[in-house]
Amino acid sequence: MRRLASIALFCLLSLLCASPGFAQEGGEGDQGRRGNNPFGGNGDWTQRIVDYLTEELQLDDSQAAHVKKVMDDGMKKMFKRMAESWQPGQDMPDYRKMRDPMEEMRLEMEKEIESVLTDAQKREFHELSDNFDRRAQTWEQRARASEDPTMAFEPPPISKRMLMAKAERSLFLGPDETQVVMPYVEAVIDHRIALVEGRKVRREDLRNAKMGGASENEIRERLNALRSAEVLEELALGKAQTELRALITIQQEVRLVALGVLD
Repeated sequence: MRRLASIALFCLLSLLCASPGFAQEGGEGDQGRRGNNPFGGNGDWTQRIVDYLTEELQLDDSQAAHVKKVMDDGMKKMFKRMAESWQPGQDMPDYRKMRDPMEEMRLEMEKEIESVLTDAQKREFHELSDNFDRRAQTWEQRARASEDPTMAFEPPPISKRMLMAKAERSLFLGPDETQVVMPYVEAVIDHRIALVEGRKVRREDLRNAKMGGASENEIRERLNALRSAEVLEELALGKAQTELRALITIQQEVRLVALGVLD
């Protein structure tokens, strides 16, 4: 499962966009994983991605050629990063260390692809990318839950950088609107991250206290403090969401709800 999650993350960075040929889970054992590994087998698999996007987005020949070049150049850069981070004895590279630079590369690739798309194609491209992100989150959540059962109901958050980029492009703002609205979007995302991270820390502290033999009274006090802290963070998040909703249209609100920025 860990190997599958790692492959899913790399596919995500490769903009495979939920293609049925790539975004499927393998069966049990190595043969099942190889069967759905886009890096295995023969042929030009970046061309397979381009073919998929061409069909889904109705790309013309010029657009398809541009996307192919972006994908080929991006793959060369990412394989170089993998080689640089791969240590002897590792089954897979350490994606935690690679995540930030890889996300930057992904955003650059998306912008280069979007530069030749029509507005309608951009909307469809965003939807394909978001669908794959949701699948990748599911894979990562299952991998984390296999190591820590408490993570079974705690989906891995998309990084702030990625979520900000997705929110901005989904709102279709002009330059002046971007300067006004995006700080409010960032405030909501910051409060949401604080809620998730704070919850994680407090639960871990509670678990350690219980395993360390804390008294019943101490455990009760910790429980009350945990719940009080979460109430305050939820109130702060609610206030930030209210302020953001006052600035956007109902269509924009729907898009942010779909992304998980707004409730």
